[in-house]
Amino acid sequence: MKNPRLLAILSAMVAVTGLATPVAFAAELSDNVPDRTQIAIINPDGSVQESDNAEESRLALSLAKLYLGYFVLGNGTPEDAELVPDMIRYSDDFTADYLESQYPEAIPEVIEAFDLEDTEWAGFWGNATTSAVDIATFVSEIIEDPIAQPLLEAMSEPAEYASDGYAQNFGTFTLSDVSGTKFGWSDDLDVHSSVSFGPGFVIAANTMGDAETHTQDVQESVSSLYPEEVTAAIEEQVTYLVESQATVPHLGMHTGAELKEQLKGTRYGNSLNLLPNSAPVPAFLYNLLAR
Repeated sequence: MKNPRLLAILSAMVAVTGLATPVAFAAELSDNVPDRTQIAIINPDGSVQESDNAEESRLALSLAKLYLGYFVLGNGTPEDAELVPDMIRYSDDFTADYLESQYPEAIPEVIEAFDLEDTEWAGFWGNATTSAVDIATFVSEIIEDPIAQPLLEAMSEPAEYASDGYAQNFGTFTLSDVSGTKFGWSDDLDVHSSVSFGPGFVIAANTMGDAETHTQDVQESVSSLYPEEVTAAIEEQVTYLVESQATVPHLGMHTGAELKEQLKGTRYGNSLNLLPNSAPVPAFLYNLLAR
């Protein structure tokens, strides 16, 4: 898959070529998140921003499929592991039912392995409960895990409509700089949840309400995940990179244009719009991002 943390790696590229220390990404969470909604944000430095109720265990809905899918990828047969991406991409309940019947220990073992204190299995993935903090922490901890890459790739390419026909376009998915999302909703559509990751951050939310309310609460409670001052800092770093390219050894180097071409047509390609075509890209970073 194309690495979803392109901007973070771009900062690493800037550091490798001798530029200023990369700037950390961060979001700001409002102090007035409605009680119906819980939100947790994991920042690049590992700090957590959370609403007052973010550790409350609520229905996990289809976000529980992330716990189930991760276990199957790491412990299931190759044939069953192949079912995980579409289970996530289409939020397919029938696949989840089948996989849990084959691996009933899946969610309990993930709960224990990741020390998810606010998460309970209750014997069936559809009855599981979790908190915004737990699901955000889980996703943040698997971002760099090779086992989880098919799952993260599926989150990066969610189907427009789930297998039951429900639109997957709400909640944290609507925030700026989001690279991947898993959606959840109750059968009667009175509870909605979502968890997303982007360059260096993870955000999760759950709302006792419809999809529109869930999206509204997320939008009104979370500031830009990519602040203007960070944009300015990256622009300065990239400018310095271009001005300095004459003195950068080009042996084993690629160009910004080559990297953009490899990422053309992906949502990650937009993350490189600040990188000039002539900018040098170290070979190891090019190979990591373009594979």
